[in-house]
Amino acid sequence: MSVVVGRIHAEEAYSKELLLKLLGISQKFWDKMLDEGLPFTRIGHTRWVTGEAVLNYLHRNAERKPE
Repeated sequence: MSVVVGRIHAEEAYSKELLLKLLGISQKFWDKMLDEGLPFTRIGHTRWVTGEAVLNYLHRNAERKPE
């Protein structure tokens, strides 16, 4: 799989480490995402998130320009 910063595919699963790189986010923002309900699955010591869950999170929290 080739990694492109900012590109998330709904049908893929992403480790926490990869998502931090792909989205350019900090550990603090990752924790905020989890606190706000981003679902994850723990496999061993790694947390995995589906691309669909990440995209849904982004849609739910998208800002809109005031009119």
